[in-house]
Amino acid sequence: MRRLIIVAAAALVALAATALSVADAPGPPVTDPNEVVNLPAGYSYSVLSTACLDTVTSTESGATFDMPEDFDANILFNAGNEDWLLSHHELTQPRTGDFQGDAGKCFVPEQSTVDDGDSDGYGSISRLVLAKDGTTVLRRELITTGLHNLCAAAVTPWQTFLANEEFPFINDPELRSGWVWEIDPATGAEKRLTGMGRFSHEQEAHAADGSWYLTDDRGDARFLYKFVPDRGRDLTTGKLYGLAFNKATMTGTWIGPLNPLDPDTDMRDRGFQPSVWGFTKAEGIVGAAGSDGVGGGSITMNESGAGADPGRVWRFTQLGGDTIRGEVLVEGDFAQLSRPDNLRYNDAGDLFIMEDHSGGDFAGQTETGGKNDIWVLPRGSEGAANLILFATLPHRFEPTGPWFSNDNRILYLSVQADPPFHSRVIAITREDGNFIQPYDH
Repeated sequence: MRRLIIVAAAALVALAATALSVADAPGPPVTDPNEVVNLPAGYSYSVLSTACLDTVTSTESGATFDMPEDFDANILFNAGNEDWLLSHHELTQPRTGDFQGDAGKCFVPEQSTVDDGDSDGYGSISRLVLAKDGTTVLRRELITTGLHNLCAAAVTPWQTFLANEEFPFINDPELRSGWVWEIDPATGAEKRLTGMGRFSHEQEAHAADGSWYLTDDRGDARFLYKFVPDRGRDLTTGKLYGLAFNKATMTGTWIGPLNPLDPDTDMRDRGFQPSVWGFTKAEGIVGAAGSDGVGGGSITMNESGAGADPGRVWRFTQLGGDTIRGEVLVEGDFAQLSRPDNLRYNDAGDLFIMEDHSGGDFAGQTETGGKNDIWVLPRGSEGAANLILFATLPHRFEPTGPWFSNDNRILYLSVQADPPFHSRVIAITREDGNFIQPYDH
């Protein structure tokens, strides 16, 4: 993804896993007069924050800034009489010889007064302090600065925030970028999780066996990884394995332990080429439906694909042993779902899938209609024929960071935009219920 929010102890809603027919689904998206997101009739949204136009206060320095651009991941934490919505800002400092696409965007420089081991980049984490209604913003705070190119995120069972750095700096001899960082949502304190490896991190998912599954979104074929911590709640050290996946048998074998400083090269040196044994642009990855990514017996992953390959949605099972089994939940098609990126289950098991097309797609794959869409695969169903179009975004905006409130009545979403537009965090609600009912019989 170029360019996930948890309320503690989210309740699993036990509903029948029955596939929804297209006739039962919400109607088609209706044009939004404010040109942010087109939603079905009966749905609406409120803007929680707009980059550059809102101000935010750094908890590290006390200084006030314009809100940074490129909102991405969102994770919601219960904080007593208020809630905290943590959001990434996917910004790359335009250093000489590196990516220059974020030059001129609103950002906040490193505010820590001590060397905290990060790259002093433009990536930061904001905290929207919300009233218990989930949509009233009480304060806007910036709790962590100095990270790099933050992409998707995850939450631990002990309620900390995992920030993923995508595309390490090209010139970084001290290896200060390209890591997963564990963030305390209360203080913003950061901890580098070296054992999870240095590569282009998109996201990770936690499984019931205590291991973590990680995607590498470098942009070409790369490997899926598994991290087994030495101690359950200490993610700084452990063993990292790469998946050699055989698409003929749809099974994979874990290779390693690998060198966490360069696991990709380690896999190649062992005779495994990612073009044969890997996945092309592995993107979002989440735990089993209803687990909010903090446990479960299966994981779901988006493979975005590249070129003429529109990508697909995978499900992996038989976790916990030396092998893993995979199956394709949805095969991509440029005329429908393509370039799947972020994804999120609601508690009933409906899978919301976000698209992320490049400019090359918009120019060369006219079937996309020049837009990014949000699709739903209803609970208990498989295959593209069962997909339901939930939303479309104008101006080539990208939907990122989906997460549901504890009662499934709010879908938090980041809307990334390129100049002259600004990115936003929005809260989507349904007039007469929650995000479970439309997909339930």
